Amino acid sequence: MAAMSFFVLIAFAFLALAAALFFGPHFIAYGPDGFRDLIRRGDARMISLFLVGAIILAILLPGQDPALISRV
Repeated sequence: MAAMSFFVLIAFAFLALAAALFFGPHFIAYGPDGFRDLIRRGDARMISLFLVGAIILAILLPGQDPALISRV
């Protein structure tokens, strides 16, 4: 179980890095007011929905691994 926790932490770190690399330069260039423009962009909405979905999966999926193992 410790290895799974380690992998989940790595997944969160990669997701945070992906969010920072995608939204960070826009935030640095335009500041907090630039996020209103980002909401109107379709690609930014798609990326943010993907990141939220991946975070939800990273939280919920490790608890379901016993259900995937069939005991014969």
